[in-house]
Amino acid sequence: MPKILVVDDDELNLALMEAMLAPGGYQVLTAADGEEALAVVAQENPDLILLDIMMPRLDGLTVCRRLKADEATRFIPVILVTALDQLQDRVEGLAAGADDFLTKPVNELELTTRVRSLLRVKKLNDQLRYAHEHINSLTRHVAGLLQEFNPLYFELEATLRELLQQLLLLKELAPAAVLVVMAAGQGRSQGWLYYRQEGTIKQETIKIPLPADAGAVQSILRARGEGLCGNRGDPQCEEEINFFASQVTGYTGAIHNFACFYDGPLLLAAFNYPAAVTAYERDVLQNLLTYSRFLQLVAGQIRDTEGAFHYTIQALARAAEANDDDTGNHIVRVGTFAAELAGGLGCPPDFCREIALAAQMHDVGKIHIHPDILRKPGRLTPDEWLLMQQHPLHGARILGDAPRLRIAREVALHHHEKWDGSGYPAGLRGEAISLAGRIVAVADIYDALRNKRSYKPAFSHQEACRIITAGDGRVQPGHFDPAVLAAFRRAASHLEEIYETIKD
Repeated sequence: MPKILVVDDDELNLALMEAMLAPGGYQVLTAADGEEALAVVAQENPDLILLDIMMPRLDGLTVCRRLKADEATRFIPVILVTALDQLQDRVEGLAAGADDFLTKPVNELELTTRVRSLLRVKKLNDQLRYAHEHINSLTRHVAGLLQEFNPLYFELEATLRELLQQLLLLKELAPAAVLVVMAAGQGRSQGWLYYRQEGTIKQETIKIPLPADAGAVQSILRARGEGLCGNRGDPQCEEEINFFASQVTGYTGAIHNFACFYDGPLLLAAFNYPAAVTAYERDVLQNLLTYSRFLQLVAGQIRDTEGAFHYTIQALARAAEANDDDTGNHIVRVGTFAAELAGGLGCPPDFCREIALAAQMHDVGKIHIHPDILRKPGRLTPDEWLLMQQHPLHGARILGDAPRLRIAREVALHHHEKWDGSGYPAGLRGEAISLAGRIVAVADIYDALRNKRSYKPAFSHQEACRIITAGDGRVQPGHFDPAVLAAFRRAASHLEEIYETIKD
């Protein structure tokens, strides 16, 4: 029921206006002066104001200016009611923001006609404002989702859930519930129902017969790409409303109206809006679904590209090991050990995942080392050792300056540098060595000690740990970053489990 505020300092005029408006189904509020009118507006938020100009304390023009200057009330239509009929008075009224005028004595037909007209305009303005606020709200939330968007871990249902919860939390004209159905083929499907209850969003998993032979479902399927919307009382929508009512068992209210959009294999249906639905509500669902499907497509393409990238990296790493004593499992183990140590140091998950791949590239520079040197059973000559010390530089050149390979390049270049400065190829010391290089140095030496080489036997886990933490002449604790060494001690038992799982 629309609320109309009548403001006049004459009680007889107030009574007369109320008598003319009440039969039209309006809730009539009254105020005797401008100050009281502003107080009623703040409390009741009327849909239209009939405002007398000539009043004590605060005249109608001043009240109108204040209402139109306030963001919260500027869209309320104001009809100025006056006994004055001078052009200057109307000009001042328009300058104050008035939407229309009535001259005393007020004609009832003219009054009701102007009221109906302005209420229609206000309803349209309210819908436009709602749409604007609605779109802005969803856009802000989408922007937040994009900032956190990780294509490698994207889940369509989770993204839709986030967006639909925002739709349900809108204060004005939001649906009471939203249904998501994902067809799984062969007549099977799964669905989720989201609905407001006591200020929170509830979720229920349900099963929906989609696709099926039911006429309602068939009409939804036929509307693919266009969507449907309907309201209770429309005979053309009765079957669809009854279908949704039969499926949303977790929602106890009756289904009044709905908007739905189907783009196989997904169906979105929102229902019980506080006002009759239009194509706008249907289009909102379409946009949400299109946005989510777009992210799904992008995520799928990025995952495919990432998979090809990983395969290429691993193939290159294995090619580098082809003429060495190490097997392909060596590079996998070193990557897994490095990720474990990085996690023990509190590194971010993204870094741990990245170093697991990057560590597999640590010896890629050996492609440039002659096989006779790599497979020589005895000690290397000084010249051969100098050539071997160049493989980190070769690896860095192979990997280049691509940002995506930055950590891999650091690993290749720094994994033989030592904390005390006694390493190669540059003799870097301490934190001048990249963190990735310091981590892989420990991971690589642990795996090298565990495996048989042409110049040494395979050591047990206990012996390998003793050599790394206490030293044996060739390997000294001072070679390693103390923090990484501490993480190695904490993770030692788990590293043994990893080795046994991926051993040659």
